This record gives sequence, C-alpha cells and structure tokens, in this order.
Amino acid sequence: MESREARRGRNEAVFREVNEHIAELGERSRAGVIEILCECADRTCAEPLSVSVGEYEAARAAPTTFIVLDGHEDPSIERIVRRHRGRLLVEKLGEAAEVAIATE
Repeated sequence: MESREARRGRNEAVFREVNEHIAELGERSRAGVIEILCECADRTCAEPLSVSVGEYEAARAAPTTFIVLDGHEDPSIERIVRRHRGRLLVEKLGEAAEVAIATE
C-alpha cells in the first residue's frame, strides 16, 4: 500500500507535468508571464498562479522544488524555501522528495 507522502508526491508530480507543458507554450510564444496550476499536494486544488517563465524555470532547476499558493504548503512533507507575492517555493522532504526525483 502506498504511503500518504508518496500519494501526495505523485499528485504534485501530475501538476508539475501540466505546468511544464504550459511553460513550454509560454516560451514558444515568448510570453513573459504564464498561468500555472498550484503544485500543492491537494489533488482537488486547481488554483491558478501567475509566474514569470524565468521564475518557473528556476523552480524546475531542482526536481524537489515546487510552486504553491501561500497557505497550501504541507510542513509534514516540505519546507518553505522562499515567499513571493502570495506564492511559495517549497522543497519536498523525505519520501515526497524521493517521489519527485523518481518522477522527474
């Protein structure tokens, strides 16, 4: 049976995959700002976030970092790296980090 942390990590990986496609389209169209989905562990969350393409690319530099809305963080599986305009850059920990790396 899959653990809670692994399940949550897989949920986040799905949102990240969608956002990667959005970022690719933004790069192709030379958009400075793109709308992504919150990459939190809540599988029912589909809240949009406006971020620059550069900010999103920086978050993607490490497989364990994700962008979530402020208040959507889960201290049991991640730590806050940076706060910026209502959103957070979080780093996955433990099993959630392992899942993020494995689904990279």
